[in-house]
Amino acid sequence: MPKRALIIDDDNSNQTLWRNFLVEHSYEVVIAPDLETAQQYVSEDIDLFLVDYYLPDGYGTAMVAAARQGHPSAIVIMVSMDDDADIIRESMQAGGNLYVVKPSTPTLMTQILTEIESGLLHSGTRQLINRHGRRSYGTAAF
Repeated sequence: MPKRALIIDDDNSNQTLWRNFLVEHSYEVVIAPDLETAQQYVSEDIDLFLVDYYLPDGYGTAMVAAARQGHPSAIVIMVSMDDDADIIRESMQAGGNLYVVKPSTPTLMTQILTEIESGLLHSGTRQLINRHGRRSYGTAAF
């Protein structure tokens, strides 16, 4: 069965960047530009969620909580340009595994997928990756 990813982001360039990258790594990709559209896919078999924090009809953390509840073993990655500590904490408490501060590089994206495929990054992982690629680990950091 192919790996499936749901990208929830209203920015076309981000959608294209992530989609192309994930397709190159053998993911079947579904794109939702807002929370309402994403709700249609949350009951499907999704292995990886990429969720922007700021969406036209709300905050991505609403989808993170739904994704985590419906797919406890999925990887949920929040992506945002916002590196506010309260937003990061909210994202992690909602069930996010990674909070990636944009912009992200192809090298970082490859590293994340390699960690997922090797099992180093799993549904119990909690990490912040700042805009310089540095990581903070564990719930104590949030």
